[in-house]
Order: sequence, then structure tokens, then C-alpha cells
Amino acid sequence: MKKVMIKKVLMTLAVIFVIIISLVGYGIYRFFNPFGELVNEEVSDSYFYSRDKEHIIYSPMGNWFSLGKHEMDVDLSTFKVLGRDYAKDQQYAYFKSRAINFQIDVPSFNVKEGYVPLDKNHVYVLVDDLYYLDDSREGFKILEDADPNTYVQLNYNFAKDKNFVFRNNEKIKEVNHESFEVINDEFCKDNNGVYFYWYQKPLRIIKEVNLSEVVALTNSCIRDDKYIYIHIGRRNYEEVDEVINIPFKDVETIKFFEDHAFIKVDDKIYYEGVILEAADAFSFEEIGYGYAKDVKYVFFNGKVIPGADSKTFKYNDIKYTFSDKNNTYKAGEVVKK
Repeated sequence: MKKVMIKKVLMTLAVIFVIIISLVGYGIYRFFNPFGELVNEEVSDSYFYSRDKEHIIYSPMGNWFSLGKHEMDVDLSTFKVLGRDYAKDQQYAYFKSRAINFQIDVPSFNVKEGYVPLDKNHVYVLVDDLYYLDDSREGFKILEDADPNTYVQLNYNFAKDKNFVFRNNEKIKEVNHESFEVINDEFCKDNNGVYFYWYQKPLRIIKEVNLSEVVALTNSCIRDDKYIYIHIGRRNYEEVDEVINIPFKDVETIKFFEDHAFIKVDDKIYYEGVILEAADAFSFEEIGYGYAKDVKYVFFNGKVIPGADSKTFKYNDIKYTFSDKNNTYKAGEVVKK
């Protein structure tokens, strides 16, 4: 009993010590903090007023201690934040802390979606993120043939104006401009079909999809009226590259777990796109870090752990261990005592 009390007292003192150290550290940080309030916290976390509010300071995410700070020579009365790393005054437009020396129209200069610079004449592409640190660097180029008045950034990969569809700042011709839409982060469509897209890889048409019924299930998965479509990048610890379809009867039964390698569809559990034959879909639950279990078995990365006791298997979030009544497990294997 006495040992327990001593342990509790020591733990309490340790917590108090950590709190005091944190408060002292924060106080020191605030004391040496070289700037005041954000100019426009809804638009950017990097442009600050100086303490006397007579200057503008650029500091990435306010992390001046690690990432530095740059006092800017601006016209304070007309200074306006346009995006996280963009601003302007009556004379110049700025990328981070540097005045942009590209031939832009400052009065009409603006930023869409927080990162797409444009003016009345052109849409611009940032080609060097370190441009603001070195006067010899060229930071921007014109996005050829893009119409700034109708240009819309659909997501990070695709954009569209009245004439063209752009992918990663290049015009593409393999899709129909008028009907093109982005479905989610991995699939898009036009009136000819649904396409899978991945970084720096050609669009891949998925011919069997019912185009009139296709909808997003997650940011990386779609379905039509009969099938779920998902890209598989790894299987059995090896890289693969395929878009598979999984049939379903009842859309309400589709469930994605935190580890998207597991999917519940109707009365089946899939792992990496393959049916997990041993799993009972109705009692199946994800534990985390590759582990799952049902009423009968414990699984690690889609494979049954021999001898593991499903009823008592659990994760200890204090010791960061997985165990049942008999053993502790690491990477699906029994840890030798």
C-alpha cells in the first residue's frame, strides 16, 4: 500500500514538473517572439504584424525559431494577404517574403484556392518554392493557353477553363473537356468513361463502370450500382498496380475500416482486395496497426494468428502492446518470454 502511494505521489510530481517546464518554455517563446498578430489568420498562418504594427514579417507557420523570419518592405496601408504564401500591396505582389519580379499585373493579381496565382492576363505556375530565398532563381512561369477569367482548380491535380482541361499544369487532350469531372482523389470521368489517375502516370480508363451510377465512396474509392472500384498498390508485402472491382448487393453493408486494406461488403471481409475467407463479417472488428479479430480468430495483416485467443486479445495503449490471456504479440508473432 505504501509503495502504491509513493508511486502515485511520484507520478503526480512528474506531471507537475512537465507542466511547469512547458509553461516556462512557452513563456520564453513568447518573450522572444519577434512579431505580433497575424495579418489575416483566415487566409494565412505566415504573415504577421511586427509588435509595433509598423512592419510586416513573414515566418512560415509562425515557426521563426526553426524556419526563420523575414521583415518585408511593403506599403502597410495597402498590404493584403491573398493566400498562405501570397500577398500584395499597391505596387508589388509577393511570394512569401519576396516581391515577384515576373511581369504580372498587380492591380488584378489574386490567388485561387490559396495557391493558384493569376491576374487578368494569365494563370501562373510556381516552379521554384525556394524562389523567395535567392534573387537568382526564377520562380514562376505562365500556364500556356489558360484563361484566367474562367480558370477553376478542380483539385490539386486537375483544373479547367472554358477551353481546356489541365493536369498538373499541362493541357490534356485524352478527355472530353465539356463533360470532364473529378470524382475523388484517384478517379475522374467524362462522357466516355471513368478514369483512374495516379501521380505522373497516364490516365487509365475503367471500361466496365456504369457511368450514370458512379459515385465516390471515399477519397480513393468509387462505386456504381453493382461494383466497388478501388486501386490496390500493395498485396502480400509486394507492390502491385491494379484497379479491382468488388461486387455488392446492399450498399448499406459497405464499410471501410481505418486501415483501408480491410473492407466489409455484404457478408464478406476483404483484405487488399481479396476475400478473407476465415473472417466472420458480422463480428469482425479492427483493433489497429494491422490487427483485427472476429468471434473466432485474430488476424494480422490479413492472416490468422495461430493460437491467438480472440475473446481476450486486446491492445494496451499505455504499454503499446498487443496481447491475449496467454501471450504478447509483435508483428503477428508471439513474443518469447
